[in-house]
Amino acid sequence: MGWTSFAYNKARHLNWTAEQALEFCHKEFNRDGYHILKFWYDKATHLTERNVIYLVMKDPDGDNFILTVLVDIIEDNIFYKEMDNSMGSVEDKCPVEFLKMLPEAVSVYDAEWRKRVIKNGIIYHNQIAELAQ
Repeated sequence: MGWTSFAYNKARHLNWTAEQALEFCHKEFNRDGYHILKFWYDKATHLTERNVIYLVMKDPDGDNFILTVLVDIIEDNIFYKEMDNSMGSVEDKCPVEFLKMLPEAVSVYDAEWRKRVIKNGIIYHNQIAELAQ
């Protein structure tokens, strides 16, 4: 999958909030039978870094997967690229708890990615009050 972009002037790259990131995710990914179950936002701290979002998604068949979304906001445009856990994303700051919601790894890339996620040991907490589950 390549990068997608569209005009976006709700925030700049470094001041994009978790609330804005979740709103973006609902619009782009919570549709066509897909549902967001969990959300985690790894905010960029420098212009050379990307904002990264991790979502536990349920597909129309009822299967769960993790969607990793890379996001850049540049000159009133948002650029994003999504990949699922079977692709073994380079980004591995996903909360470990998210792995418990998945079926067994389906590829070598997925298995290796899960090992890196476990090694990083990110602990999930609700980043947005109304998201409490």
